[in-house]
Amino acid sequence: MDKQIELNNLYANLKHKNLFNDDLCERLSAPLLLKIPDKWYASKKRVLVVGQETLGWEFKKNDDEYCYYAWPYDDISNFSQFKMIDNSIQALVEGYQKFEFAKYQPKNHRSPFWRAYRQIRTYTGEDSDGFNTSVLWTNLFRMSIDGGSVYKNGNPQEIESMVTLSGSVLRNEIQILNPSAIIFFIGPNYDEYLQSMLPGSDLITVKNHDSRALAKIKAAELPQESFRTYHPAYLQRKTNDGYWRFIDEMCGEF
Repeated sequence: MDKQIELNNLYANLKHKNLFNDDLCERLSAPLLLKIPDKWYASKKRVLVVGQETLGWEFKKNDDEYCYYAWPYDDISNFSQFKMIDNSIQALVEGYQKFEFAKYQPKNHRSPFWRAYRQIRTYTGEDSDGFNTSVLWTNLFRMSIDGGSVYKNGNPQEIESMVTLSGSVLRNEIQILNPSAIIFFIGPNYDEYLQSMLPGSDLITVKNHDSRALAKIKAAELPQESFRTYHPAYLQRKTNDGYWRFIDEMCGEF
């Protein structure tokens, strides 16, 4: 079966699960749904970059910030609309492609996260921009709550339901995509959720680094070259301590 069809079937499962009440569906952002570029299929070096959670992920007909072309679908601003609109999976998969890794958001494009992402692409020998790539982006949490952090804005029951759903989606995405390496830019504050989503996973010290700063992740679902480090915003703040160089160290392993 075509890998994109497998992904879309996974996302259809996400759409039709009823883990959330109506109030939470309204508070959740639209989910991040991936589109696989042709280059991913053709590359031996396939890197999956995993961020924390999706912030500001919505698509509207008349919204210059989040709409980069003539949006031909109904507005999708939250999870409730995602569930209600018939062609929402097709729409958000297309939205992922058109977003093109923040290319059309100048401020976002200059952010530490997307600079780190482009550095990884450059390391693999690719152009730093463009959709046809072997470096894809996804998130640990599929959606945000109230436009911000899941663990800060959700109550314990909401967080638990998000961990359950996001973990299922992430594990299946990894199985379908079959990346050769994964970099989790999530920081140690998300370790509890990471290890809940990947049961039996272990964090292994890399060289002489503090494992809170940089660790390898060993888990049945992950490729051998899988790492967890801080979010790039923190790596940038700790540049004088050598933290930004973690990106080169990780890339040097794959």
